[in-house]
Amino acid sequence: MNIALSTLTLGLLTVQSYAACPTWADTLGMREGKEACGLNDSATYSGNLLLTADKMWVLQGGVFIGGDNTDKGVLTIEAGTTVVGNKGADFLVISRGSQIFAQGTKDAPIVFTTGNTGNTDRGQWGGLILNGNAPINTCGAYTAANPCEATGEGPGARGTGVYGGNNPTDNSGVLKFVRVEFAGFEVSPDNELNGIAFQGVGNGTIVDYIQVHKNSDDGIEFFGGTVDVKHVLLTGNKDDSMDWTSGWVGRAQFVIIDQFDDAANNGIEADNLKSPMDAKPRSNPILSNLTILGSIGAAAKGGSGLLLRKGSAVELNNSIFTTTKKGCIDLDDQATADSGEAIFIGNFTFCKKAFEAEEGETWNVADFFTGDDFNVDMGETRTSPLAGYVPVEKELTNLGDVTPFGDRHGTWFTAVDFAGAVKDANDEWFKGWTNLARN
Repeated sequence: MNIALSTLTLGLLTVQSYAACPTWADTLGMREGKEACGLNDSATYSGNLLLTADKMWVLQGGVFIGGDNTDKGVLTIEAGTTVVGNKGADFLVISRGSQIFAQGTKDAPIVFTTGNTGNTDRGQWGGLILNGNAPINTCGAYTAANPCEATGEGPGARGTGVYGGNNPTDNSGVLKFVRVEFAGFEVSPDNELNGIAFQGVGNGTIVDYIQVHKNSDDGIEFFGGTVDVKHVLLTGNKDDSMDWTSGWVGRAQFVIIDQFDDAANNGIEADNLKSPMDAKPRSNPILSNLTILGSIGAAAKGGSGLLLRKGSAVELNNSIFTTTKKGCIDLDDQATADSGEAIFIGNFTFCKKAFEAEEGETWNVADFFTGDDFNVDMGETRTSPLAGYVPVEKELTNLGDVTPFGDRHGTWFTAVDFAGAVKDANDEWFKGWTNLARN
């Protein structure tokens, strides 16, 4: 009698728990000890939505928050919440005009991951996409009165949504202590999703402490826009760890790129536009304090540390390149060299080949990377990743603030006296909220 009563009571509690999903979500039962609530691709979610940490939230297809600058949605995600995708075409899109407030903590990060428990393969679900109203250059002739727009890669007629506009200060919300892992499904041949895609995202958006782990395509990619990112960890991504194109003019500081031996391309692949390569706004981000760890095995995959091409500019400061399969730095296309806007200050290379050069190039990459600007080719190859991402060479520990942070930089950058993304063994910003597994 007591056993039967206990079973009945448990059943009633289970039913009550299932019913607790909000009315705008599907009730999917219990998963991993939590009530599972589903978001699906048949709805456009508008208004204020809250994903709480006591439930598991399941993406069912391409889930769009808000319409395109219509039916605006505000998605708030509590610290410690898990959002999963079970299959390739499960992804989350924050549409133009809508916002996401995903604010985790070091002890309770927000995790976007696979619903296939225990499977650590790449490409099990789609990824996270933010669309904004900031300028892009895909039309080749951007003006504030006639801004460019584009449709993001993805399945179906709407792909991953429309992005681009004329508002550089556009605000798509907050990503803080957010991890995206095992994503990047190939939704169609040669059309894979990035871990996080920033598509025309403005610099009113706050992005700080994010990781993309073992994505099947790029870790993060910027399609134009002005968004800034800080404290970024990109580990084990199959294609390029960091990618930009279409006129990104944001900033990044404290970025670790850690390529695994089994699958990797370039640490950074940087484009302006395929045609015309001088399209405006020209891709021209400012980067400081990167640590790029290439793959190290004899049979390891990999490309260059930084491939700068198709007219892109960059300012790269106080960074470390190690053990890339090709040259640490590769500069392609005449328009890239002619722009005169590839600026390197206070950087160190530890590669078999510091600079990659192809037949027929009329420029010398070394001319962009000179000792006059405090750059040093250390002329050696690392045989293992830097321990805990901390540089150990004494030459790197007392640089002083060599980067002239002027008007173009604003007050956003943290003043530094070191190269690389991590100062010393006490600087553990990349630990506690991240996935550091190498399998």
